[in-house]
Amino acid sequence: MKLCEFSKTNHLAVAGFLLPFVAAGVTGLLILISQGDFKSFKFSVLYLTAVPLIMLTGVVSSVKSIPLIEEKGDKDYAYSGLTLNLLFIFVYITSLIYFFLN
Repeated sequence: MKLCEFSKTNHLAVAGFLLPFVAAGVTGLLILISQGDFKSFKFSVLYLTAVPLIMLTGVVSSVKSIPLIEEKGDKDYAYSGLTLNLLFIFVYITSLIYFFLN
């Protein structure tokens, strides 16, 4: 293998892997900023728009990266990113059910 023949990175797979953690970080930041006032308008708007958009972007990135596995590799990032996104979406939906029923 020559020095110039490094494989290209599957950036969509890496983004799909990292975006669920970004969504979790945004959620944690919202919880810290709201200081327990989860019924405030600012918290509700950001939690109901920003977090799902970040997670949806992660799912789309992970799904779009799957056809690029043959060309660019990063199979682990693509599939684990998709799994993490689906798991975090399940947790998000569960939290919505919890907050709206209480």
